[in-house]
Amino acid sequence: MPAAEQFDNEQYRDEVVERWGKDAWANGQSWWKALGELGQKAFMAEGTALRNGYTEALAEGLAVDSTEVISLVERHRTWISQAWGGVEPTAEQFRGLADMYVADERFARHYGGADGANFVRDAIYAWTESTQ
Repeated sequence: MPAAEQFDNEQYRDEVVERWGKDAWANGQSWWKALGELGQKAFMAEGTALRNGYTEALAEGLAVDSTEVISLVERHRTWISQAWGGVEPTAEQFRGLADMYVADERFARHYGGADGANFVRDAIYAWTESTQ
């Protein structure tokens, strides 16, 4: 199955345009299409690996500032940077995403529910605080 069929980003068009503008939508679409099928699959696979890593870390009772979790956060930031055209999110932007993971049930569900989303948020906050 082509990667584009695995992730239908078209369903988010109106929301993206409303929140961040037409340019954000157009840039995101250009980036996604430029990845091609293999790039899209690799990007989605890393997202799945990150989600699984966070889930396992939470289940193992790892601290959000443990070496293993901080490594996940750094990979997560790199993954976000890819989607942002190579631009790394600032600490404030990264925390804003983390807050959205908790506030938006779609993201929370992606991270295994409220507990998972809170864990990811807390890990991102721990990382951003340690790098300032």
